[in-house]
Amino acid sequence: MNIYFSHPTFTFKTKTEKKCIEIIEEYLEPDKVINPSDFGIKHDLKSKLKESDAIVAMAVSSCFTYLVWNEIEMIGEEKGEELKVYTFMVENKENIGPLVEGVPEEIRKLSKEQSEKLSHEIQKDDYQDGLISSLVGSHSSRF
Repeated sequence: MNIYFSHPTFTFKTKTEKKCIEIIEEYLEPDKVINPSDFGIKHDLKSKLKESDAIVAMAVSSCFTYLVWNEIEMIGEEKGEELKVYTFMVENKENIGPLVEGVPEEIRKLSKEQSEKLSHEIQKDDYQDGLISSLVGSHSSRF
């Protein structure tokens, strides 16, 4: 089984991404995890979505970003009801999980504008925390 791991771009190449992939590999035992951050933002991922038998979508603070929801819809149109969907509930790099089958009712789907605002807030907080910690030590980021 090939699993596509859909997650917000602000989690690309982070500890959170790495930990999520480890959990996917351990619990779902896929033949292959297709990670969009391995291909870059500009890469056409439709062919990668078509290769997938299942999708694991990351919900940050009980929200799917616009990009994540679009990827779920794209693969859903391709695979229909045979598609297996899993949701990762993530708050930050220390609070990852659970990984659940389906899409929980409490998950909100963000618009493009709401997604940009969430991304900006997270990156702004990480930048401020990083700047302060570079002065006093112990850099940490949310993801």
